[in-house]
Amino acid sequence: MSAQRFRKKPVEVEAMQWTGSNRNALFDFTGGLFGRVHPEDRTDDPDQTGEIFVGANSVWVGVEDGEWIIHDSGGFYPCKPDIFEATYELAGEAS
Repeated sequence: MSAQRFRKKPVEVEAMQWTGSNRNALFDFTGGLFGRVHPEDRTDDPDQTGEIFVGANSVWVGVEDGEWIIHDSGGFYPCKPDIFEATYELAGEAS
C-alpha cells in the first residue's frame, strides 16, 4: 500500500484565545473545563498559565498565553497560535 494525499474537510469551529487574563470568559465558553494555573503550581512548565480538560483523552492539558481553545464536534482542545493561524480563518461570530 502506498501513501495517499488527503485534504482537510472544510469545517467550522468555535474558538477563543487565552490571553492570560480572560479566565472567566474561557471558563464560561468551555462549560467549566478551563482553569488558571497559579505560579506556584507551574513546576513542570513555567510557561503554562492555564489548563483545559480534553475529553477525547480524559486529561487536563496545560495552556500558554496566546494559545487558542477550540471547540468542535470532538470537544475542546488547545492549539498553538501559529498552527491556528495557518489552519483557520474567521468565518463569523459564534452562535
